[in-house]
Amino acid sequence: MYQVSTPEVVVLKAVREHRAAAARLERMLAHIHADHLCEVDEADLAELITARGWEPAAKRTGQYRMNRSPALIFGLFRFASPEELHRRKVTYPVLARHMLLGQGAWTYRDHTAIRRQQDCICQSAWELHCAFGCLHACDYCHVPPYYVIMLNLEDFAARVRDFGETIPHQKLYKFDNQTDTIPLEPEYGASAVMVKLFAEWPGRYLLLYTKSDNVEHLLGLEPRGHTLISWSLNCRTAATHIEKGTPPVEARIRAMRACQAAGYHVRCRISPMCPVRNWRAEYAEMIDLLLSQVTPDVISIDVLGWMSAAQMQDALDLSLFEEPYAAEVARQAAAGVPQHGKHLFPHALRADLLRFAIGEIKRRRPNQPVSLCVETAAMWQELGGLCGMTPEHYACCCGPTSVPGHPLLAATPDVEDK
Repeated sequence: MYQVSTPEVVVLKAVREHRAAAARLERMLAHIHADHLCEVDEADLAELITARGWEPAAKRTGQYRMNRSPALIFGLFRFASPEELHRRKVTYPVLARHMLLGQGAWTYRDHTAIRRQQDCICQSAWELHCAFGCLHACDYCHVPPYYVIMLNLEDFAARVRDFGETIPHQKLYKFDNQTDTIPLEPEYGASAVMVKLFAEWPGRYLLLYTKSDNVEHLLGLEPRGHTLISWSLNCRTAATHIEKGTPPVEARIRAMRACQAAGYHVRCRISPMCPVRNWRAEYAEMIDLLLSQVTPDVISIDVLGWMSAAQMQDALDLSLFEEPYAAEVARQAAAGVPQHGKHLFPHALRADLLRFAIGEIKRRRPNQPVSLCVETAAMWQELGGLCGMTPEHYACCCGPTSVPGHPLLAATPDVEDK
């Protein structure tokens, strides 16, 4: 587990009454230095959230100007009925988000809403969550200045399987794009619980989602071909100056190589592409290093966004950006252009980044599967042919049917599939 220095640790009192959760908490606390630790009930937590000013704000991590890890809030999944959850949300409205009421073990990604609201192509799927927040402190991230972590993981895993049996068409479950649990391991134990669950679940696959190189705990597990791991990679400048709390890209690729050798299917997201000065040379360097070390079964690509120009101007150091992109952010910010979905940069600028990355990948490995991530129909029309995929028939890192054996995915050698 990463060594964590935080101003505050908050523990829900119910954790102490749950044997497995309490033991998990003590293991993690041994790696956490906190200025202050308190134990609270829900009423106390609601007061604390308000007192700290942690109510909803349209900010990105870089806007908080944090120089330490976020506050940590440890709780339990409650699995309350809709009626009970509604009652508690009315009672404690400031807790009605970010899993603060012990809710949100799974959420639905709806491709029809994404297409209607943002004109973007995606695939509907249920996604799994056990936390909200992160230790990596990437400037562009949407997480708040606190990190909510659920501790009753065995209860969670049992519920996941029961729930998943009701949706037999979904084969792949992403875990977890609201956090990065790998830095918390092995003390947290989510990897061990979830890898075992999916290794014993015929026809279903787990997707771990990370930027970390903290993978030693994974190497002794037995995925049986049913755990996939997707790393987000970036160019050198972005990884160093924008993804400030992350390991270097070289370390992430070493971790990918180790996990592939240990029997995991590995995937890669070049995400988000950041148009820094000299971005062509830096992304070419990163792609060359990746493909010289690892055989991902798919690579997905997307471009920095999910915020307004004003937010980007405040959260990121735009002096790092190439002039056309920096100028576009400044123009939109000055004009007060509001946030609208994923995309901030116009089509032509995004296409320049995406086309370059696809070309570099295909130049080095012509048969490497490459996909666009949450891009527009127009972008698919322009670049889908370069990927060898269409919006109607594509495989990506987290699609619900993008599992080993999919005809658009690369075969991964030496991986057991039982």
